[in-house]
Amino acid sequence: MKKLLLVFALLISLAACSSNDDVVKVGILQLMTHDALDLSRQGFLDALEDGGLVEGENLEVDYQNPESDQSNLLTMADSLVQGGNDVILAIGTNPALALQQASIDTPILATAITDFKGAGLVENEDAPEGLITGVSDGCPMDDQLDLILEIVPDLKTLGIIYTSSEPNSEIQAKQMEEVCQEKGIAVDIKTVSDKTVIAETLQSFSGNIEALYVPTDNNIASAMGSVDIFASENSLPVICGESNAVANGGLASLGVDYYTIGYQTGEMALKIINDGVSIKELPVGHQEKIDVFYNSNTAQKIGITLPERILNEGSDVAK
Repeated sequence: MKKLLLVFALLISLAACSSNDDVVKVGILQLMTHDALDLSRQGFLDALEDGGLVEGENLEVDYQNPESDQSNLLTMADSLVQGGNDVILAIGTNPALALQQASIDTPILATAITDFKGAGLVENEDAPEGLITGVSDGCPMDDQLDLILEIVPDLKTLGIIYTSSEPNSEIQAKQMEEVCQEKGIAVDIKTVSDKTVIAETLQSFSGNIEALYVPTDNNIASAMGSVDIFASENSLPVICGESNAVANGGLASLGVDYYTIGYQTGEMALKIINDGVSIKELPVGHQEKIDVFYNSNTAQKIGITLPERILNEGSDVAK
């Protein structure tokens, strides 16, 4: 009887090992919790599920979120790299940089990043040479400025606010500054260290600008309530780098859909996992169609009438 029990236990152990071999391990490192990043993660996981990888069945997901704490971010990046994951997803620029520093051979996919090259993640977006590729959330900054000028044709000074520790935001701020200079528009740039000083920093713009630009900045996105209050008190149009910030109080945006770019990144993961495709064979991707988003409630609060083209062609996130 004891021999039979030992044989039975051995068979169960072998079956478990065989089963574990069939489980795909995916790590996810997300900078912080807010709508856009959450949507990217959900799009990524949905793409995997549509490709046959279901969490709890043949997919194991190790999800880590340091809520913007840099020391925890680095620790979590090391943990994911050492955790035997087949692929790791970085949601945000800082997680991608931390994983790039930690990884030796684990493929890293990244999303919610404006400029892969500018952030130092790749040297060539068309032929990534390292372990990182993914899908950008960037859109042409001159088109974003054209949207601002369509709403505020007499714009003389544009305010820009971003978090100094977010490379993604700094890149966008510099890009906007450059296109403004080309059109003779002055810029007033202010940075914040964290969301506790956003409300105070916004007040320093009062009376100096005719519109405010908020890039895809994670700290400010999580504190759009403060931006909404400031804009309402000053009847100021706020143009955002992405649609979720518009839904949370901004006026308009020319931006990507974060669920869509997350889904595209998931499709890249399937190529690596199922087909053995190398990172070097996967160019950095972009969402094909950049849409206009606006918030009719915000327009009413600040007393502005949006141009007919935006009303006709854009999506009203208030609805």
